Amino acid sequence: MKITEVQTIRVAVMRHGELGYLVIVKTDAGIYGLGEVAADCHPLAVAHCIRSMELVGRDPMRIEAFWQEHHQGQFWRGGPIWTSAISGIEQALWDIKGKALGAPVYELVGGALRDRIKLYTHTRFGTETPEEFAQSAIEAVEMGFQAVKFDPFGAAVQRMDPAEMRLAAARVRTTREAVGDDVDILIEGHGRLSPNMAIRMAGLMEAYNPFFFEEPVPPDNVAEMARVSTAINIPVATGERLYTRWMFRELLESQAADYIQPDLCHCGGFNEGRKIAAMAETYHVRVLPHNPNGPISTLVGVHFGACTANFEMLEYAHRDPDSVPLLLHMPEVKDGHIEIPNRPGWGVEVDEAVLAQLPMETE
Repeated sequence: MKITEVQTIRVAVMRHGELGYLVIVKTDAGIYGLGEVAADCHPLAVAHCIRSMELVGRDPMRIEAFWQEHHQGQFWRGGPIWTSAISGIEQALWDIKGKALGAPVYELVGGALRDRIKLYTHTRFGTETPEEFAQSAIEAVEMGFQAVKFDPFGAAVQRMDPAEMRLAAARVRTTREAVGDDVDILIEGHGRLSPNMAIRMAGLMEAYNPFFFEEPVPPDNVAEMARVSTAINIPVATGERLYTRWMFRELLESQAADYIQPDLCHCGGFNEGRKIAAMAETYHVRVLPHNPNGPISTLVGVHFGACTANFEMLEYAHRDPDSVPLLLHMPEVKDGHIEIPNRPGWGVEVDEAVLAQLPMETE
């Protein structure tokens, strides 16, 4: 079997829960594989890199050979754009392999450890009132989610004045009071606070028992992250802006995080995510893949969660209810969980009628 064509098809602009680009890798056996270029990270540049790869004529079953050549074999390697391009193709190759062998992807790497995947979803990320934050969380719980994530820090960059700090703490307090003690509340920091401010805010939020404090400080200084992690009594999560196991190595060795969040559209793909998770397992660190992305990314995360021992739960962004479904056989979200598909590959096919309405890029 050989690759005959690689397509990138733009689906949506930057929007949580939506595909940026659909990646389709076609073969001479009539089997095609699906990958995703996430909408949140220079998708036009990533799609261009994918189209520039010389893949026609290659054996799509040799996934590790593709990865080694396009990461290890490159002098200028790494970074969000090139590694995201590798990820999009790698995802599609796993889909092809699963379809060719008649098995879901998770069955190819050890089989399932669990039957369904717990999800957490987003509530507020803005400057709304504590009551509006609480109401958003109530709505998510009413939909069945038992874990919600929100950013209570308003427009803060590095520092906050006392009034802003009290308001942020009030958003956390009212959310906890609204959802009760048995729902996980996850605090998003977006890497916007200084170490001192993150430590002070953690002290104000601790009483409300957050599940984690995500990116309390920028992710590019591991020593700062470790300083914060050591100083606070809330678990720290980070990793969405790290690529490949080489960037996670220092984070894990420094024991700077309790949870890591590789993005399977950016970190190097499905199997690189598994290698990162295996490293984390030796430090008793659990994994929650970053996934504000579209349905292919969600499926890759579901398969990853199915077969990864130290998987915790998967991020899930609500889709625009007016979006036209591009994929057939997408598993349903129910009671804050998603079932693990049993169809070959990722478990979905493209709706050709919808696909025909989307422009394929060729240059």
